[in-house]
Amino acid sequence: MRLTTCGGAGFRIGPPETGRRGPTRGPAVLGALLTSACAAVACTAAPPPATPPSLAPPSLAPSSLAVPPPTRVADLVLPFDAYRPTPGQRALMARARAALLARCMHRRGHAVSPPRPDAAAYAAGDPGNSRRYGVADPEPARRNGYHLPPSRPSSQGRSWDVTLGRSARRALDGTPGRPGCDERATAEQARRTSPEADWQWLALQDARTVAETAGHPAVVEAVARWKTCMERAGHPYPSPEAAIADPRWDLRSAAVTAREKRTATADTACKWSSGLVPAWFAADAAAQRAVIAAEPGRFADLRDDLRARLDRAAEVLER
Repeated sequence: MRLTTCGGAGFRIGPPETGRRGPTRGPAVLGALLTSACAAVACTAAPPPATPPSLAPPSLAPSSLAVPPPTRVADLVLPFDAYRPTPGQRALMARARAALLARCMHRRGHAVSPPRPDAAAYAAGDPGNSRRYGVADPEPARRNGYHLPPSRPSSQGRSWDVTLGRSARRALDGTPGRPGCDERATAEQARRTSPEADWQWLALQDARTVAETAGHPAVVEAVARWKTCMERAGHPYPSPEAAIADPRWDLRSAAVTAREKRTATADTACKWSSGLVPAWFAADAAAQRAVIAAEPGRFADLRDDLRARLDRAAEVLER
């Protein structure tokens, strides 16, 4: 299923400039969800149905809400979040992977020191749900407009290996018939995990709930109120996406104009005053609860798999 546009509210799902999590596909799903250092983990789960059923518009009656309506981005905690690793858990698994890589490389005669990031580094680079419904956090909007916050200097990725010599590179990447330390670390981390855990399916469901609830009547009505609010503030746009996609701001450059900051600040204020964020969050959360209720086995597998990965990471670091 192609998830590039949303009916009703005029949002795209996860374009690069928004910083929102989009529907990742392929082997990188586990890496994106669990830890950036695990991007080589292969997904073996069966693909989703070719034509998955659409989500029925969830009820937004007060009795259907699991939590009070959000009033700030910190309140945007969704049901699926309980099945995903926190920044601290991702950092734990990344440190375990770094330890496995260093030990394997040492056995092959190479001293390396892969980075061992902490939870703060992961939290700083993860927008969470703060941009799930577009730019909605007032303070970052005042500082950065529609731009993502400037990246903190980090060595979390595979950049540590760029200076490796040929022999060390072969030890890391492997040769025909002999897996490298990178592959071996992945296999070690996956010991005793649940082969039934389908992280790709979860990523697709996450994208589906936000996309399909964009067309919920309460969300569409809130977008109309947002439009009126923006017009009164001197920023006429037909939709929130049109505001962030205004060609006057180049979101791929570092430059942020004062006008962009003013527009983004008004945008976030109107998203809350119009009820757009609370309405969309309520519909999104209700849809996710429905998916969890319909697929208890899948979510049990995801929870078991994450628990096994965390236990395995703790074992590695205790050595």
